This record gives sequence, C-alpha cells and structure tokens, in this order.
Amino acid sequence: MVLAPSGFMERPVHDRQPLAEDITSPAVYLDMERLDTVLQRLRHESPVVWVDREPYRPFWAVLRHADVTEVERQHELFISSARLTLIPKDIEDSANTTAGGVRQTLRVLKALAALSQRPMGDLLEWFQARRAHRHAGRNERVRTLIDMDEPEHRRFRDLTQSWFMGAGVRRLEATIEATAQRYVTQMREGGPELDFARDVAMQYPLTVIMTMLGLPEQDAPFVLRATQQLLNASDPDLGRSEGYGVQTVTELFEYYVDVVRHRRRRPGEDLVSVIANARIDGKPLGPVETLSYLLIVTIAGHETTSASISGGFKAFIDHPAERLRFRPEPEAARIMADEVVRWVTPIRHFCRTATRDCEVGGVRIARGESLALLYPSANRDESEFTAPYEFRIDRKPNRHLGFGHGVHHCLGRVLALTEIRALFSMLLPQLREVEYAGPALSIESNLTGGLKSLPVRVGFH
Repeated sequence: MVLAPSGFMERPVHDRQPLAEDITSPAVYLDMERLDTVLQRLRHESPVVWVDREPYRPFWAVLRHADVTEVERQHELFISSARLTLIPKDIEDSANTTAGGVRQTLRVLKALAALSQRPMGDLLEWFQARRAHRHAGRNERVRTLIDMDEPEHRRFRDLTQSWFMGAGVRRLEATIEATAQRYVTQMREGGPELDFARDVAMQYPLTVIMTMLGLPEQDAPFVLRATQQLLNASDPDLGRSEGYGVQTVTELFEYYVDVVRHRRRRPGEDLVSVIANARIDGKPLGPVETLSYLLIVTIAGHETTSASISGGFKAFIDHPAERLRFRPEPEAARIMADEVVRWVTPIRHFCRTATRDCEVGGVRIARGESLALLYPSANRDESEFTAPYEFRIDRKPNRHLGFGHGVHHCLGRVLALTEIRALFSMLLPQLREVEYAGPALSIESNLTGGLKSLPVRVGFH
C-alpha cells in the first residue's frame, strides 16, 4: 500500500471510470449481506474506486482497512473541514440560499445573539465564515469537533477529554451500572415481549448522556427525536426534518440557549457547565462553537452506542452459541464489546479531502478531491481479520475502525465500550432464551448503522 505526495495532476482515464454498483445509497444498506458481497469483491479488484453517482458529488471510496487507517493517520494531508459526509448535491447547494434558509438563519442569529458576549463581533465573524465556505459543501451554522482540523481540533477536544477518558469514565461507572440495571429490570418486569431497539438500546445510553449533561430526563424524547432526525435524515421514518436537519439544528440551538445562560450564572458539576464556561487561549468560546460543541456531544454521546447495543443484541440472537458461552468477567466483557462495535460498525463513513496531490492504495488522488472512508468494508477486510464475517466474542486482536483512527478517533470510545460491557454483562447471564417477535428493521442510512425496531421475546432465569 503506497501513500505518498506526488507532483502530478493528470491521471489515466481508466482510474476514473465510475463504479457500476451502488455502494452509497441509503437503501443499499438495508441489505448488508448483499453489500458485503460487493465490497468484498471491490477490496480485491478496486480497493480505491471512483464513485460518480447521483445524488452526490463524485468521490473516491476507500475500502481496505490499511488504506483507511493510513488516510486517517495523515490528518494534515487529508482534512475533514471541506467535506465531512455524503450529502445530496441539492441539499448542499441550498444550505446557503433562501430555500428555507432565511427563516432558519434568522432563528439561528437570534440564538447566537442571545449567547454572544460581543454580539456584533461574533455575528460578523459568523457571516464572514459562512460566506467564505459558501460553496464548500458544508452548513456553516455548525462547527463541531468532527468538522475541525488540527491544531484547532486538539484545542477544542482537550476541553472535555477528561470526561470521556480514563478517570472521567471511572467516575461514571456506578451511574452507568445503575442505569443498565434499571433497563434490565424493566425488561424482566415488562413482560416477555418488547422492542429492544426502542425500549432499551435507544433509551439506556440516552439516559447516561442526559445525566452527564445535567439535562432533565423529561427532555429526553426531544433529544432523541432531534438526534434521529440529524443522523438519519435519509430514513423515511426518522428523518422528518427540513433540509437534512437544518431545522433540527436550529431547534437544538434554541433549546440550549437558556440552558447555557443558566450554567454561566450558576455552574454545576455537569458537562454543559464545562462547555458553557470553557475558554481557549484565555477567551470564552463563541456562540457558534458553544452551541455546536453541545450539539455534537448530545448527539454522538448516545446514538452510536445505541446502534451498537441494538445491533449487538441482534448478533447474540443470530449467534446463540456466542451468547451462551459469554461469561461476564472483565477481560471477556472488554473483548466482547469491541467485537460488538466491529460487527455493527455504527458509523458507516466519513469523508476527507486531499490537501495536495498524493497516492492512496496505488491510485492517484488530486488535490481537492474527496475520499469516503467506508468503515463497514474496512471492518470486514480479510487481510486484517480472520473470518471477518463471523461474530466472535473472543476475537483478539481486534483492530477495528468502529471508532475511527488517528486524531479524530471517537472521543466517547471508552464511555461507549463501558456502556456496552455494563449492559450485556448484566443482561446476557440472566437470559434463559430470546427470539424474534417480529422483523428487525434497519435504519435506512449510509451514515449510521443501527436498528429502528427489534421486536423480541425474552425469558429470564
């Protein structure tokens, strides 16, 4: 695998022949077995392949584990800020126009002004940034950690890293275990049938992040709806939001205005207080950065964990021998949790943009071209994993990319794994039997993997 700078601009025509198979539409992710077959062939024949298919702007799909890892490792050569995810061209084009933009922009301006400590200066900078990126394929109403590149990314990440790593998560273990016990108890007392995705997997990590943020539990349904609309905008049941989530972003910003104001007056021992009062280089965060930080923590803090838990439970139903041989010892639970994340791969892609001409996997990439890193393919790569299409709770080593790699590896990785371990370590030993009580329904999305419904029938010892 070669990845090196080069001085070329032209490439042979055969390099850019568009891919005939569809590997990007949200609908193709409803049949993962079929998609896995296509991706397996492409990893051998065209591991870095040109994709030019509506409704997206063209990009290179990167399919092998080694290539994805190397792209993410070279964060200065491949940046996030120009294009983070695959968004339909018409949505990108309309993000900064009057097609629904004026009304939402006025609402965003009102929210920003309410939090700004220097209203004219903050708003002028926001307008300038918005104009500068007008045709960059992004929505400048939001500037989150995953949009940022170094060194800015590291400065913002450091603000909350202690909450999500090491001692920070250890302080939360009692809360996590108590929350897991709450939902296992609800399963035992609620009768033999339930929708595990809706009743447990979506609720459990949401309860944890609401506690961390210091938000009232009665607001959880709003937070869940907003999260689903933003991350699953392509799903006909979940993505009921204007402009791929523009309206939902506005609603979340408005929700957080009063919360931030209160935490600035009366800081507490919660994550909102940390973000609301954060400073970088001695200066408070601007309103866009404050609200965007809260937005990404709120959303990413539970959605991908929810997807891993629902998909993991489905894997235990489909592989009963693995369920029966699980023992809740700490090391076994740790290994199991990583395999759940590899198996589910809750984030299906992120994009990067080349800052100069280079080579990836023997294919020439020109400056300014986009690459989509397809994590489901990388996490089934035979050159990295033995028997990658088998769910093995004792898989070791397991260098999966379910949390990304490099400087952008998931900030909430340790928290997510702790939540997965806590729930399954508590639930699986108590189960006598489990079976489907109806069809499992996947989210129709090329961004997030997970289930929107998992009807099951359970029996406990």
